[in-house]
Amino acid sequence: MVTPDPSALVVGWIAAFIGAIGFGSFAVPIKGEAANSVDIDPLVMQSYKSLMCFLTSWLVLLLGQEFSFTWWGIVSGMFWVPAGAFNIFAIRNAGLAVSQGIVSSSIVMVSFIWGNLVFREEVQSQPVAYFAILQIMAGLWGMSYFSSVESSSPQHSDSDVDGDEKADLMLNDEEVDEDFGNEPSPLSEPLEISDERKSSTKGRAILICGKTYQRRYVGLCSALICGIWGGSCLVPMHYAKGENTSGLGYVISFSVGALVVTIFAWVCRFSYHLVKLRSLWEAYEILPPFHLKVMWLPGAIAGSVWSLGNVGSIVAVKHLGQGVGYSASQAALLVSGMWGMFYYKEVTNPVTVVKWFLSAFVTIGGILLLGYESHVEN
Repeated sequence: MVTPDPSALVVGWIAAFIGAIGFGSFAVPIKGEAANSVDIDPLVMQSYKSLMCFLTSWLVLLLGQEFSFTWWGIVSGMFWVPAGAFNIFAIRNAGLAVSQGIVSSSIVMVSFIWGNLVFREEVQSQPVAYFAILQIMAGLWGMSYFSSVESSSPQHSDSDVDGDEKADLMLNDEEVDEDFGNEPSPLSEPLEISDERKSSTKGRAILICGKTYQRRYVGLCSALICGIWGGSCLVPMHYAKGENTSGLGYVISFSVGALVVTIFAWVCRFSYHLVKLRSLWEAYEILPPFHLKVMWLPGAIAGSVWSLGNVGSIVAVKHLGQGVGYSASQAALLVSGMWGMFYYKEVTNPVTVVKWFLSAFVTIGGILLLGYESHVEN
């Protein structure tokens, strides 16, 4: 077994803490009334994040980091950009707390599988390490559940839900195309599902490839896809060759990859509409708007805060390993839950608050246990 460098462990855990703060706080600027007043397409919101990730990544040069680039950053972008868009879709259609519980717990599972089974990152005891992972996932699920238990509102009557579903089922292909246009659809939802609209959203249907599905179920599946696919976004860093292509040296490569993949996603979307409509102007007009007047400031702040968390997670993975570093960064759910309880007052019942904190302690205990069990080669 390789004894880890104590200074590297300290840096890694501080970086994981920064990652959790950034990942857990980036959604705060986009939860305001102004941002919720517009219908933000998932790819548009992801574009704000990718752009700010790119712009802020160059700040690492001011920290004394030498410029370095690896094409593996493009691969990271291929994992992160689609996962980010799925995450935004999940938040809009399944709710923030539940979707992030699925995302965080699945990322923990995927990261540990990569670290333990693929990269063979050493642990003192395999059974104890797996127990720690299960403990973290259970704690994340508990925090997710108790963050949303008070916000659920009474269900609509069957007739109301049936009416909503019938309205969605009557959408034909032409109306669905218009749903992606510059004018918000009457059936579209805000970025954050408000308490008043959760019950109606729960019974709504969405048309995908000619088939209808309940929006909530599609949102939950999107959260799972985000966690499984996005949980591998820092794996390419392990294959990057060179002295300066890990840790802070990977930040610029990651951001370039994110921007390139985001632009490619827009090209693909435009090409799809161009083939279908056979008109350059109409294909352009049908693309979703960026709502710059409303979203430029919250979008920029959200992207910058997320970028800070991303830098922290990259450094944490370098010093703690894929299994521990990225898993520890998923304590972001604890941070977002604290925002929800103490700033937005989303949970006020003392019993529920106690249960949430018990789940938080379970999560923290699992992270500490996993850290204790891990031995990372530097």
